[in-house]
Amino acid sequence: MITNTTDLQKALFAELEALQNEDNYKDKDGNFDKEKAEHAIKRADAINNTAGKIIEVQRLQLDVVKTAYNAGYAVNMPSSLGLELKKKEI
Repeated sequence: MITNTTDLQKALFAELEALQNEDNYKDKDGNFDKEKAEHAIKRADAINNTAGKIIEVQRLQLDVVKTAYNAGYAVNMPSSLGLELKKKEI
């Protein structure tokens, strides 16, 4: 299950790797299968759109965290960003 930015990156790179594998577009005889290729392209487009929306939401979350922090509020980093920040001790 994808629950944070790190998971999203891993999933996107796995999809990219699958897209580059020409064996995924061949039929049982080893010939190019246009339907499989078209399906992969549609899937990649859907994944790209969904990932883009997730990244937009995460950017908004990060902007909220930065704004609140700059205004002097104690802020917990949203777990969906996949980040854990700790203050340096001086």
